[in-house]
Amino acid sequence: MTLIAAGVSHRTAPLKQREQLALGNGDLPGALLHFRREYGNGVLLSTCNRTEVYVHPNHDTNEVPPAELMSHLARLRGLDPATDLPPFYALEGRAVAEHLFAVAAGVDSMILGEGQILGQVRSAFSAAHQAGSLDPVLARLFHDALRTGKRARSETPIARHAVSVSSAAVNLIRAHVPPLSECRALVVGAGDAGKLAARALRDHGVRRITVTSRTERRAEELAAFLEGAVLPFSRLADGLAEADLVITCSSAPGFVVAPALVKEAVSRRTTPITFMDVAVPRDVDPKVGEIPGVRLFDIDNLQAVSEANLKLREEAADDVRTIVRRAARDFDEWLDGRRAVPTIKALVQRAEAVRHAELERTLRQLRLDAQTAEKLDRMTAAIVKKLLHEPIAYLRYADDSWEATQTVRAIFGVEDGAEDGQDGGPMVRRLLGVEDG
Repeated sequence: MTLIAAGVSHRTAPLKQREQLALGNGDLPGALLHFRREYGNGVLLSTCNRTEVYVHPNHDTNEVPPAELMSHLARLRGLDPATDLPPFYALEGRAVAEHLFAVAAGVDSMILGEGQILGQVRSAFSAAHQAGSLDPVLARLFHDALRTGKRARSETPIARHAVSVSSAAVNLIRAHVPPLSECRALVVGAGDAGKLAARALRDHGVRRITVTSRTERRAEELAAFLEGAVLPFSRLADGLAEADLVITCSSAPGFVVAPALVKEAVSRRTTPITFMDVAVPRDVDPKVGEIPGVRLFDIDNLQAVSEANLKLREEAADDVRTIVRRAARDFDEWLDGRRAVPTIKALVQRAEAVRHAELERTLRQLRLDAQTAEKLDRMTAAIVKKLLHEPIAYLRYADDSWEATQTVRAIFGVEDGAEDGQDGGPMVRRLLGVEDG
């Protein structure tokens, strides 16, 4: 079965629609279990700008339409696939690898070249591994994606001209708050996004940072790292009243900051409050933006900030896309070769069975000494290897691996041989170019 994938991103749907399909860390185990049960194997990648499903079906019959993945995801999120699905993309075959490699390399991001996505791809890979929803093909796909992302950043200058989502958020809001050195900032959420946002604030000169989180221990750890203060989550209203800038980045499934809470905070202030909501799903109710004395930005407002150094990043992106295409081609060649391996094993095993049967019959008739028998064994093995060289090369390098395997099976009368995990013996390893041990 071929690889398939489907997803939504900032390129296909606005934030309001993307957040309906977003998966938090707590949602991933159950969702991965669902796709493993349905298809055998799958990986889920969910970030602030995309939610994607990657699957390598284990069924030998009935191809799975990639669009089916989005219907399954919609139902998992309590949506009606017939009416609630936003525009999405559906991929199969080589297009899956090329897309994922481009994502990992940062050339499919809202902010071209941003570096956070590589860690998010790694986290998706790790979550699938922990859930037992990987197979060798998906493991190789994501391993190659991470390697491609690293190559893009080490072999091209795209990372030197990039901005992260967190730093872009700070750049966006700096024009709307007091000088950052005088700004009082509140970070709501102490997960990975919270850490990056808080670090970006500190790097831009903010010295008075307060952290609050539903998980008090994580808030304390982040505040200690920033040399900031901790605010109990139960006192969120007090924190809003005292802050000039609020960055929200929790993993809560619903709104954390409601209009009533903000109205109370505004009534206790004489200066505006600026909110930067980088959470998906959003933390701040959009109605908060309608309150006088409040400015509200969300993740989709960062597009304009991404124009910084855009020309330099676009020039580097051309080189990155070349790396991506080559990596996708190499993966596709590996996958094609892997499809041929069972037939190669069966072919070699069939030839070896015939050779051994004829060799034993000949040795019984000739009654040769051990040394001569060994020479005869080596000679017949060499003949088999030379005779199989051309059909094996045809299988390994054919443009259409499925057609090639069907042709060889028909000509030689073989079926797929060794099961996964069985190497088929030393002759098979030699012909496949696999070293012993």
